[in-house]
Amino acid sequence: MIPETDVQSDLISLDDLNAMSATDFAACLGPVFENAPWVATAAAALRPFANLTALHKAMLADIFALPAEALSRFLRGHPRLSAETLRRGTTAESTVEQTAIGLDGLDTDLSARLETLNRAYEARFGFPFILAVRKASLETLFATFERRLVASPEAERAEAMAEVAAISWMRLLDRVRAAPTGSVSTHVLDTVRAAPAGGLAVELWRRESDGDMTRIVSFVTNENGACDGNLLEGGHLAAGTYEWRYDTPTYFARHGYATPARTYLGTVQVAFTVWNPEEHFHVPLLLSPGSYTTYRGS
Repeated sequence: MIPETDVQSDLISLDDLNAMSATDFAACLGPVFENAPWVATAAAALRPFANLTALHKAMLADIFALPAEALSRFLRGHPRLSAETLRRGTTAESTVEQTAIGLDGLDTDLSARLETLNRAYEARFGFPFILAVRKASLETLFATFERRLVASPEAERAEAMAEVAAISWMRLLDRVRAAPTGSVSTHVLDTVRAAPAGGLAVELWRRESDGDMTRIVSFVTNENGACDGNLLEGGHLAAGTYEWRYDTPTYFARHGYATPARTYLGTVQVAFTVWNPEEHFHVPLLLSPGSYTTYRGS
């Protein structure tokens, strides 16, 4: 097994956040919600928080408690997603997020298409289109924009707030170390043998910010077809994209399958995203030489 380093060591700890003055707390978390530092100020009075999940829930609760017109003003405080917004200047956080998706480099046709969508959306709903673009491609942006443009006002306000929650959660993770309660695990069943797939070589990889993959754990499944306990406990699990890799050709060779059958699937790769590193992420795999099924377990 390959040990994992502390991927959150440069972030503020929850203990330090809980001990800050109200002014410092508000300054630290003020940018989490776009142009709404009052959310952090209100949350400062609710400390201590046991984890980021509780902090985020409390901050969102204050927003959801707003009267309808105040909630509309809050949504209108979000910048338009456009190259023009970047040229004119916006918050540091939104600048990074919009630049990362490529809004600063749109060609003339895409810029015009986005401008048309923005105008139509704002005329219909009264606030800018909000999307967590850090987790989106340009294709996703346009597809989501066109789908949501025909939504009812009630449904669209709910979806806009869901995106606000996603954006603010990622910004919290940029600043504060998550509670060390998260972990990952996997369990493999051989559906042909109707038995656990013991003796299967497994690796866990993580996608880095530059797109490269880093192997962080390797092991062989035990007689129960699982890893020995939860992995990446104690604060070693960070938000991001991970990938389980299962050496199924070698496993099936040991169980008597000829080359055409044992090599059909190749190394089975199952990618998954850790959204909240304070949670447990279990990935079961139901395996045969010709197919596999996976899902998020408990």
